[in-house]
Amino acid sequence: MSAVQTNVTSVRYWDKALEVTDGSYAQHKLPLAGFSVIEAGSLHEVIQVVSNTPCARARGVIEIRPFLELAGDGA
Repeated sequence: MSAVQTNVTSVRYWDKALEVTDGSYAQHKLPLAGFSVIEAGSLHEVIQVVSNTPCARARGVIEIRPFLELAGDGA
């Protein structure tokens, strides 16, 4: 079983400028477009993957929320 960690990294790639910030960007007036599970070896690798997505380039924001492995996971 896994849960999401409380630390959040937000990624934008607006106007060909990558911006990575600590913390949530979401506001109540912005819709949640969906979610994906990405398996990667590091946060840097995830940032590289998501910064090239249409959402990040089309003035959207990607929030990265790592999984927290719970004791007794068995996986």
